Amino acid sequence: MEERICKLTIATDAKDFIYQGPRFERLGPNSGEIFREKILIPFLNSIRNDQSAIIDFEGTRIYSPSFLEESFGGAVRAGYSVPIKKLKFENIPDEWRIALESYIDNAIKNYRR
Repeated sequence: MEERICKLTIATDAKDFIYQGPRFERLGPNSGEIFREKILIPFLNSIRNDQSAIIDFEGTRIYSPSFLEESFGGAVRAGYSVPIKKLKFENIPDEWRIALESYIDNAIKNYRR
């Protein structure tokens, strides 16, 4: 049986975010807050139970810790911890992948609803 994959590629699906901006929209363009609300959460909602999910950072020029934490940690705080844990990351430097995974893990540990 063929594996079903749901994939979000930054360079083609979220071109405005190849240069990651600040945490919040009020602080400037290409914010983690807007990425989370307009791109990431709709993507997470589109993932079916029988699919694996990939975020492909190909084309990303600038990485920002506050952008990544607000996007992915913020999605956990918005109630998306299950689909967030399902994500695999491609074409992201190891140091940024490790940081991103720690933002997700910290948000899950500290999230109380």
